[in-house]
Parts: sequence; C-alpha cells; structure tokens
Amino acid sequence: MLRVVIVDDEAPARRYMRRLLEAAPDVLIEGEAATIEQARELIHAHQPDAIFLDIVLTQGTGFELLEGLDHTPGVVFVTAHTDYAAQAFDINAVDYLLKPVSPDRLAQTLSRLRPRATGYLATRTKSGTRLLKVRDLTIIQAEGDYVRLNSATYANELIHITLKRLAAQLPSPPFCPVSRSIIINLDHIAHLAHRSGAQTEVSFVNNVMPVVLGRTATLRLRRAMA
Repeated sequence: MLRVVIVDDEAPARRYMRRLLEAAPDVLIEGEAATIEQARELIHAHQPDAIFLDIVLTQGTGFELLEGLDHTPGVVFVTAHTDYAAQAFDINAVDYLLKPVSPDRLAQTLSRLRPRATGYLATRTKSGTRLLKVRDLTIIQAEGDYVRLNSATYANELIHITLKRLAAQLPSPPFCPVSRSIIINLDHIAHLAHRSGAQTEVSFVNNVMPVVLGRTATLRLRRAMA
C-alpha cells in the first residue's frame, strides 16, 4: 500500500487530488494539510511514502516545508506554476504535475512512487524488464543514460535509466546521492577510511568493491550519516 499525504492551501484542490488518488486501489491517503505546520505534523506522525505538495502556500512554500523534515518522503509537486520545475528536480522530486492533473498523468506518477511502498523497482536491462529489490542495492553509479548497480545480489549490472530519475524513486534515507554520479545505500556502509588528498574510501558490509570519494561527496555522505 502506497501511503500519501496531500498538502494544498485550497480545499477544492485537495478534494480534487483526493478523488484522483482514491481511484487507485493501492493508495492510502493518510491525511490532508492546508499549512506548513499541519503538514509537518502529519508527515511526522504518519511517515508517508509520498506527499503531493503545492508549491505556493498561504504561509510559505512547499520548498520551505521540506527543509528540516525528519522523514523524507517522495515529493510530487502539484502546482499551477511552471517556473519552479528546475528547482523541484534539483531536490530530486519524483514528479512535477501541473494543475489540473489528469488521471493518466497521475498514473505515471504513481508508477514511479510504488517502489517506495513495495520495495521493488521495475527496470529495463539489456535482457528485458526485471524487478530489483531496492534494499539490496549498495552503490549506484551513472553511465550516461544508464546506471551500474553493485551489491551482493546485483553484481556490476547495467540498467537503462538515468541516475537522476532513479534517485527520485529511491527512499532517502537510506539512499544518499553523494554526487551527480553516485548514490550510496547508507545501511550497507561498513567503514570510512581517510586517504590522502581529502579523499575517503567507503567499504561495504557485503564485500562490494570499495569506492573512493572526493571532498564534496565525503561531506555529503557524513552529513547524511550524522
């Protein structure tokens, strides 16, 4: 079951989104919020898989809501404004929906969100489509329009999806984008070792080959682990 929260300061917009979401049999609406404060309380109480979030709210913006959350759900922006799209995808939003949202467009969004609830991700490989168990992934590295997966289960496997799109479908935590080309599963880290030149070697619990990170990626990783 995909558990969601709706955040919009306009009651008609919340009702419309509720009707669309209720048509999906595997979606559970945990609640609605009209303000940032209400939304934070709902997210803290229910730890939803995703939030459907308006950007321009009466007392602030959807971006302000996301700052300081102790739980990071998948974020789907639902807005009448087109000029925030770049900012939305900079924070790895799952999707950016323009009002009024059509049922077909919402169906595409839900297909991206379902891995957060089911624990499995449908991906295209050179041999066809397969289901990957999300929590088994250790390190994901970008290679153009593909990503390379490494874990005890998936050894050096190449799948056809961009890193940015995949990042939006992964729960955070435990998955941490430490750079534009690398995502690491924090739950699989065994040890961090300082190396020369402000580099850090990351070792993993499942004998996956260690990876060496530069200064900026190391800082992002340590912040995520704090």
